[in-house]
Amino acid sequence: MQASSMIKYDFQGAFRSTLHERIRVGFTTTQPISNDFGFERQELIYPTKNFGLGQYHNVRFSRKNGGATAVLEIDDYEPQEYHFDIKDSADSQFNNIEYMYIGKNETMKDGFIGCISRVEFDDIYQLKFLLKQNPPPNVKSLGTPLTEDFCGVEPVTHPSIKIETRPPPGVDEDRLRDPYGPDTAILGGVLAVVFLLLIIMVILISRYMNRHKGEYLTQEDKGADAALDPDDAVVQSTTGHQVTQRKEWFI
Repeated sequence: MQASSMIKYDFQGAFRSTLHERIRVGFTTTQPISNDFGFERQELIYPTKNFGLGQYHNVRFSRKNGGATAVLEIDDYEPQEYHFDIKDSADSQFNNIEYMYIGKNETMKDGFIGCISRVEFDDIYQLKFLLKQNPPPNVKSLGTPLTEDFCGVEPVTHPSIKIETRPPPGVDEDRLRDPYGPDTAILGGVLAVVFLLLIIMVILISRYMNRHKGEYLTQEDKGADAALDPDDAVVQSTTGHQVTQRKEWFI
């Protein structure tokens, strides 16, 4: 915003009278700042604080005690309260508010010089209305044209929408632990013993069959064990051939 910039918001007959307001402004500037608010010009300042160094600041202004006490909060600094000696609450009440100005009004020569990122007046957001693609007719930018800017502050980004998925089925922890409980250990021990008994049984059966597999008779001559060939075995034989010719019997 330049010295001649001005934003004017028209309440359009929705007159409101207030004793308590909540105003919030985010800004950066390198110029001295003063506040013109209400029934007379007042400069509400933070002692030993300079907010005209080009840094971003968040200002919150509110009133309490029937409008007699103004509360000024800037960033995370300690809130400052300013009490005005007002006898009648009517003197501190804003009656039939018609317009709200940002930057300056028609009676001021020079306005705010810097960048304003947000303006809130209770539940009204004037800058948001002005910067819409089709702004409403009751908010206008007058004087030097304005350009949209975030004043060095990154805009708020909302997290991406999570895709809805079917929730996982409920798990019965007791039933889940049951297959790995003591019954399984006992069953495993029994199966191990049975398997060991089967192995022992196979070994015993094998040994028994090897011992009782039987003998068969041969018809070799005695004394021909050292023979080099069949002819020599016949010569060295001592018993002769013991092969008997099979006979067939018919009845």
